[in-house]
Formats: sequence, C-alpha cells, structure tokens
Amino acid sequence: MRQSASGDKAFLVDGTAFCYRAFYAIRALSTSDGRPTNAVYGFAMMLQALREKEHPAYLAVAFDVGKPTFRHEKFDAYKAQRKPMPETLIGQVPVVKQLLAAYRIPVFEQAGYEAEDVLATIAERIARQGVDVYLVTGDKDALQLVNSHIKVYNPHRNSEAPVLDAEAVRARYGVGPERMVELMALMGDQIDNIPGVPGIGEKTAVQLLQQFGSLEGLYAHLDDLDSPIRRKALEAARQQVELSRELAQISTDVPLDVALEELQAREPDWRALRALFRDLGFKRLLHEIESEAAPAPDTAAAVHLVVGPQEVAPLLAQLKAASGVALQAWPAGLASRAVVVAVAAQADRASVVWLDASLLQTAEGGHLAQWLAEARAPKICHDAKAVARALRRCGLQLGGVAGDTMVAAHLLNPARTSQTLTDLTDEYLQVQLGAEPPLADTPGLIDPAALRYCAEAACAVRRLHEALGPALAASGLEALYTALELPLIAVLAEMEAVGVAIDVEYLTQLRATMDAKLGQLTQELYRLAGCTFNLNSPKQLSHVLFDQLKLPVVKRTKTGPSTDSSVLQQLAARHPLPQHLIEYRELSKLVSTYVEALPKLVDPKTRRIHATFNQTATATGRLSASDPNLQTIPIKTELGRQIRKAFIPGQAGWVLVAADYSQIELRILAHLSGDAQLIEAFRQERDIHRYTASLIYGVPEADVTSEMRHAMKAINYGIVYGMSAHGLSRELGVAHDEAASFIDAYFARYQGVRTYLDEQIQRARRDGYVQTLLGRRRYIPEVNNPDIATRQFGERMAVNAPIQGSAADLIKRAMIQLAQALPERAPTSRMILQVHDELVFECPAGEQTALDRLVRDLMEHAIELTVPLRVVVKVGPNWLDMTELRHETRD
Repeated sequence: MRQSASGDKAFLVDGTAFCYRAFYAIRALSTSDGRPTNAVYGFAMMLQALREKEHPAYLAVAFDVGKPTFRHEKFDAYKAQRKPMPETLIGQVPVVKQLLAAYRIPVFEQAGYEAEDVLATIAERIARQGVDVYLVTGDKDALQLVNSHIKVYNPHRNSEAPVLDAEAVRARYGVGPERMVELMALMGDQIDNIPGVPGIGEKTAVQLLQQFGSLEGLYAHLDDLDSPIRRKALEAARQQVELSRELAQISTDVPLDVALEELQAREPDWRALRALFRDLGFKRLLHEIESEAAPAPDTAAAVHLVVGPQEVAPLLAQLKAASGVALQAWPAGLASRAVVVAVAAQADRASVVWLDASLLQTAEGGHLAQWLAEARAPKICHDAKAVARALRRCGLQLGGVAGDTMVAAHLLNPARTSQTLTDLTDEYLQVQLGAEPPLADTPGLIDPAALRYCAEAACAVRRLHEALGPALAASGLEALYTALELPLIAVLAEMEAVGVAIDVEYLTQLRATMDAKLGQLTQELYRLAGCTFNLNSPKQLSHVLFDQLKLPVVKRTKTGPSTDSSVLQQLAARHPLPQHLIEYRELSKLVSTYVEALPKLVDPKTRRIHATFNQTATATGRLSASDPNLQTIPIKTELGRQIRKAFIPGQAGWVLVAADYSQIELRILAHLSGDAQLIEAFRQERDIHRYTASLIYGVPEADVTSEMRHAMKAINYGIVYGMSAHGLSRELGVAHDEAASFIDAYFARYQGVRTYLDEQIQRARRDGYVQTLLGRRRYIPEVNNPDIATRQFGERMAVNAPIQGSAADLIKRAMIQLAQALPERAPTSRMILQVHDELVFECPAGEQTALDRLVRDLMEHAIELTVPLRVVVKVGPNWLDMTELRHETRD
C-alpha cells in the first residue's frame, strides 16, 4: 500500500444505519409509479452534502449482511427485540447500492460481521498510513474507536460541529473513548439488547469508572463500594458484564482484502447518476448535479450552416432523396420573426438554416417552405407541436410528421415525469446534449455553441427515433402510435393555432363583482373574529381560530395547528367563521387563477387565447391543457360557472357548439366487463343511475327518489375509480357498514363487473401493466408493493386505467376523424377546445345543424362497443349559456 499524503481524509459510512435514519426521517416519498424512495433520497442528500462540504480523498460504505453474526453466536438474544427491517425499506437498499455504484463509491460487507466491524477494520488499517479517518455514523458504539487519527462524523448531530474527537467524547460521556466499551458493559444498551448490570444506568456507570479507573479496577475493589445493594448487583452480574463487554467491543479483525487505492474518491458515473435520479424523480438532485457533471461527450455531429439562397437548392435535393428527415426548429429570438431550422438526413450530419423574411422571399426559400408543409415529405421531430409553433412565427406550416420521439417515449413509459430530448438521449443513446443555449436575433451574431446544439439535437432525434421504433413494436404499441397519436399532433397543433376567443370586457365586470364580494366576506370575517387579521397568514388564522375562538385543534403540522381546507370543513359545523373563510379562499382562487389571469393570456394580435394541449402529460393517455389549464375551469359553483361565460365565438353571428360524451366511462365499463345486465340497461337507454337504484333498493324505477339516485350515481362512478367503502361513506355521509352493504349489493347485481375488476388486478400483478381497448399500456408496479396503502393505490389504478384510458383513446380518435371530415361536411366550423369528454367548436349559426349531425355521427361511432355511445350536443353564445339540441340521454 502506498503512503497517504499528509492531510488526506477518509470518510467511512455506516450504510445500514443511514438507510434506517433516512427512512424514518423522510416520510411518504415515492416515484410517480408508486415505488418508495424516502430512504434513497435521504441517503443521496447525505452523500451529496458530504462530498460538497468535506471533499473526501477516500470514501467507502459498509452494510450489514444480516444474522447471524459472531455476537449472535455468543448471545442468542443480541438485538432480539429489534423489529425486522420494514419491507418498504428492504426494497430500497438495493437502490441505495445502485446509487453508490453510480457515485463509484466502493461498498463492503462481510458475512458474520456488522457494518461497524467492517468500518473499524478498514479505519485502523488506513489510519496507520497517515490518513485521517472519519466514521460517518450516529451510533455511539463507534466512539470506542476514536483516537488521534480516527474520529466520528455525525452530520445529524450539529451542522456546526459534527465531528466527535476524544475531547468531545469525554465532555459528553465523562470517560474517554478507551472506556466506552466498559461503560456500555456496565450500563448495557437497550437498542442492541446488551444486558449490562441491572439497576446501573449511564450516570452510575460513569461515576464508577471515574472512581475506579477501569472495569478491572472496579471489580478489584468491590469491597470499597458504599452501597451493599450496588456491590451485590455487580458481583452477581460479573459474567454478564464480561459478556456485555464482548458484545459491545467492535471487531477490527474482519477478514478483508482492501487496498487504500480502492477507496480513493472518484468522479461519479454522471450518466448512470442522471438516469437513476431521473427514474426516481429526484428533480432537485438532478438539477444540482448538472452543474457539477463532467462535460457532455461529443456527439460527433458535423454542422453545415446554410448561408444564402444558393445553398438551399442542394440541401433540398438531399432532403427529398432521404427516406426520413429529423427536423427541429427554434424561434431565433424574442425580437425576431426568424426561425432556426436544423435538419438531419443522416445520423451524424445536420444542416442549420436561418429562415427569415429575406430568405423566404426568394424562390429557393419558397421551395423550402413548400417542403416543410408537404405531407408526403416524412419528417421526425421531438415535440412536433413545438416545432410547428416555431415555424408559424414566420407564417410557415409543418406537414408530414412521420415520427415524434417525445410522444413515442411517452407511450413506452407513461409514468416518466420528463420527456425532454436531453433526458431521452441520455437514457436511450448515452449522449448528454446539455442545456439548450439561447439563439441570437441576428444571423451574424449566432453563437457557434448554439449552432452546434441545433445540429446535434437534430441528429439525436434521428438516432432516438431509430431506437424507439423497435421498442414500440415489441410492446405492441406501434399501431396506437402511428394510427392515433401521430395523426393527433396535427389536430392539436391546429387547435392551438386557432385558439378560443375571450370576452375580456365581461371578465373585467366579473372581476369587479367578485372583488366586491371578497370585500364583503373580509369584513364579515373580521366581525366574526372580533379583530382584523391577515386572511392569508396561517399563523394569524391559527391564533384567531384556536386562541381567540377556542375551536378544537383538528390536526397539527411541524409549525403548529393546521388550518387547511379539510380542517376548516370540520370546524365549519362549530362556528360560521371557517365556512366564510372557505368561501373567501375559493373566490380568491377564482379571481387569481381565471378572472385576473385569462385576459393576460389573450394574444393582442388574434384577440384569442392559444392554450397548449399536452399529449404526454398524463399516464392514462388523457389530454391536458396549459396556459390556461382548461381542465380546471370550474363548473360546480355558480360563481365558478360564470367564468365559462367568458369563452365566446370569435365572430359575430357565430355560436359555440359543445359535444359531450354521456356516461362514457360507465359505457366502457359495461363493454369491458361484459356484464349482461349493465349492457342491457344501456341498450334500452335507461337512466343507469335510476336503474341501479331500483336494483339496490328493490323498488320500481318510478319510485326511486332523487336521494336514492344520487347515492347510486356515487356508487356507479365510484366503482370506476376503485372507491372503497370508506370513501363511499364519506361521499354519501353514511356509516361505513351501510356504504359497504351498498357496494356488496352493487356487485351482487352486476357480477360481471366484479369479475372484470378482479381480473384486471390479477393481470396487473402478473404482467405489470393493464391495457386500454386500443392497447395503450399503464404500468402499475404498485400492485405488488408490500406496503398495503401503496398496493391498494395500485389496485385502484389497475381498475381505472383501462377505463379512463379507453375513454381518452376514444375521444382522440373522434378528434382525428372530425378534423378530417370538417372541411367537407362543415367547412367553416372549427374545433377549438377539448376538456375531459367534451369537444367545443365554433361555427356560423347556419352551420350548426350540419355540425350537430357530424359530431354525433363520428363521436358515437369512433369505436364500436357492445353498448351504444351517446353524445349530448349543446349550442349557445358562450360556453355557459348553452341549450341542448336533443334530449335523448341523462348524465
């Protein structure tokens, strides 16, 4: 072994102890697909902090292997009272070891020994070579090892002074490190079940050792003890004390072959670390290591900058000859209407074109614009809708999207939280693109790094597309990708471009009305409280509720009594202030989220809002929307519904037409389950909630009350979402037993549903995923999780995902068919919104009948089920004031 340089530090970590500490310190942390990660996250945070603060020259981690150890051979009851490691922690230990492998930190463990023995053996060996050793542990057993070269480093003890040297040990325990084993032999250790001497605790043990110098000195002078009781106890426990000393003594003779060079701190495997953090959803840690990571590997992409119209013609010839071209586009800058386009017909070479007005005015630029819009020229993008948005800045169209790596990756792993090109190339290609650099507004000022990024991104898209294709085919997702998700891109891009008109003047009036209401509520809250206070301050609200009004504390947080909405709901029955505060909060949120925010989102040129429809944001396949989030436009309260009135047709004499699937999830449940009774009810066009109530309550449908129907509606939809008796009892406000009897009665009538739900759960356990009607997969590892709460969550997902996902697939197919049919059958009408199971169109009043027929025809036959699909179509001057065109179904 080489001699260490003076001043080198080695940090040796008790991995098992820190796994436990992290597990109990951080609660309820898991990945988006339900895997527990609290111990892994805590361990990662500790490692990151240790590396950043101490910069160790040497680093290693040791783990317990498990029973038996040499201590168990001496004493069967050693650690016998300890509970087994929790199952949710057991599953995380291998992931912690993955983390250490990514950090390139060596791991040591030895059968028959504990982690502390392994660390002690390594510590003594390397300390003799002049290395200062720090044992990273919170266990006081390690204090016996402290000497001039070995110290204990407990990062949880005190951020200012985490190091325990010999002086700190004496200050804390009254004896030096050399007497710690004897101290534990006398006082015992409840945690490790070391017996010690009955009746002698830490204080007495310290006094005895201070008085007699050592354990031997104590037993040599037992007659000098003043207390006969203590003398008798020590005499009786002589053998037990010796056993306790052997159990407490850490071994430094573990048979290990360790070279100092093996412990040298190394550069982490950044790719493996990024992949692990990304998989576990550790966004904060992922962000932190990006700045620390080594430079990205060279992707070896050749860059060609297209300068002037004369270079466009040969480029176009190359692109037209290629079977598929990777295409990415970026806005050139905030002030510019130019767009930067990178195209790669090969995996290692890309051309970058600066498209601005001057180039587009040339014949060559016009030919390039035609190629971009050409549907028969196949192009592969990453987030093709974003590419289309960038091209629209210059009045260009994108056609012929034959692949989208973002969409493809989402189908393969819908639980992934990030679908960025950087993440995916890192995962699939082992290439790190790095952050996207800003593009200058002026062509002459373009940064070479930005230019290179554009080229490398286009090449990466091409290579990524080639990697994802076989994976889609192997998973049976190719048809869903090519026939549904890819055609949908153009439909959504067109909806984003069209946008929806907003009545800004109406929102201004609504804002005044709501502000006045907020003012009234504020004054009423002050009156009820008997003082003025900050309504948005949890601390001041807590003082009013619990100190002044003396209301009971329902639950607590780390900072004091909770004042969240669930608490206010419970307190509302005792005092009017909580109920008024709930109203205040709801109204305040409506104002800030919608009434105030929507006008700011209106494009001044089009006077419309252009929301973004997200195709890869949900694991079920449902679309979502952002800027604004259309899925959360409120409909439950009267004031909330008034916000819908702001959504209007964009031209005079036009109307909005809304088409909403009726009971779509229940109809899909009937189809998937094959339940004869449920299928027949839908075929007979019965009110399914009234019909179910008649079955459960045993009364004719005509005698079903509104309360009965309401209860059965809750059960019908609750079954789809895997609602338990506990959830139903809260929903209906009935006893748990009554809710359970409702559910039992439901399954007794719809036995096919019960069989189907059980089969879905079993399928998820067997295959690891469930599927929609069109083959979309939802991976559900939670159903095999040992934690009961996580497992039950997985079972609910296994039940709901095929139903909700099939509904998503259904409306997507309808959207594609409608987009294709509108130009011929309702040529002026435009599809502008998609929210849950509803599509919204704007059209001239004279075209509404044709549009009504079209949407019913296509939406009700987008997928043929064993039960009829029904669509409710409404028309009106805005999204609130709408009249149903035909009244054939109930919701």
